[in-house]
Amino acid sequence: MAIDTVRRVWALDAPRLTVDCGILMLGTGGENDTIPSPAFLIEHDEGLMLFDTSLAGAGDPAAAYGDMAAAFQIEFPESYRLDRQIEALGYKTTDVRRIVLSHMHFDHTGGLDLFPHAQGFIGAGELRYARTPRTLDAPFFRAEDIEAAGRISWNEVPAGYDHDMFGDGSVVLLSLPGHTPGTLGLKLRLPDESTLVLTSDAAHKRASVDLTIGMPFDVDSLHKHSALQKLKLLGTQPGTTVWISHDPEDWESLRTGGAEITSAAELAAAG
Repeated sequence: MAIDTVRRVWALDAPRLTVDCGILMLGTGGENDTIPSPAFLIEHDEGLMLFDTSLAGAGDPAAAYGDMAAAFQIEFPESYRLDRQIEALGYKTTDVRRIVLSHMHFDHTGGLDLFPHAQGFIGAGELRYARTPRTLDAPFFRAEDIEAAGRISWNEVPAGYDHDMFGDGSVVLLSLPGHTPGTLGLKLRLPDESTLVLTSDAAHKRASVDLTIGMPFDVDSLHKHSALQKLKLLGTQPGTTVWISHDPEDWESLRTGGAEITSAAELAAAG
């Protein structure tokens, strides 16, 4: 099978949240970490797609999240609005034909209402769990986002199955359950034929992958450990960069050239 590449990839400007490190990784805590909440825009011959949709409430996070905006110290400038960033690149939100949602936590679903027209891809059981979560992690799901998700036509990716979206090897949806029942990552073949793996919340910190240690709110620690092992193995493949989406150090080092990402090989060398 021929291996093709995506045309372009952007790590869009991301709002930030501040959390205790102990939320991000077991065995840590006592210090705060300010983390990005990203969305990635990908251009393929078959059209535009988004991986995650970040937060809602640009310019006024409290309007979307109430007291949680202050609790997480959400920083979300109006200029970071997802629709405005897409338009600044010369596209419209209606040009986004596909949405890949890593999972249904509120910091990944805030822009779903912009894309009712898109074809959706989500991990099996994820939307069902978002509607009836455990008490422990129920605050991480936002009713308005679940309602917006209900207006999208979803294709479910079975647990344990990595889906080659276009059949050309350029965009592969990675099954990484454990953080939530249907957590997905994304593997992209960039124009220089290097590989970029976006972890979403299958990992929150670089050390999570290195040490295969999860977080307190993972719904399934056994599957989460396997997901971290999978990411660690992917990182050993030549020409592959694993991007821990919430890790602020990854965010700073892998975006040094700006929002557009052209080469995973260059990212790895810079890191």
